[in-house]
Amino acid sequence: MPAPIPDTLVADAAQAAAALRLPAELTIYTAAETRDAWLGWLAGDAAQADAGDPLCPVDASACDEIDAAGTQLLVALAHSLAQRQRQLQLLHASSPVRAACHDLGLADWLLADAATEVPA
Repeated sequence: MPAPIPDTLVADAAQAAAALRLPAELTIYTAAETRDAWLGWLAGDAAQADAGDPLCPVDASACDEIDAAGTQLLVALAHSLAQRQRQLQLLHASSPVRAACHDLGLADWLLADAATEVPA
């Protein structure tokens, strides 16, 4: 049975299968817990995928700390969704998330509004 999804990882615990948001800290220190929660979320995401929605919006506004491990986790999530013919789309990305995506060349792939510039 998948691990329960912490409320900090979903926009609304009652809508866990349909809504996802990044935690405040997406770093090596939280990677294992976040990965387990996301695996549980992916298992419940099948209903959304069956609805035919190819985009998987993820609220990235609350993430105020991200490192390489956190970015790798995002890439892994995007890859898992792609295997289900879905596309991860980070919405309202915080400055740290936006900077990490731009620094690693992932902005066009992950950010919903990749055309906007990185905040100073």
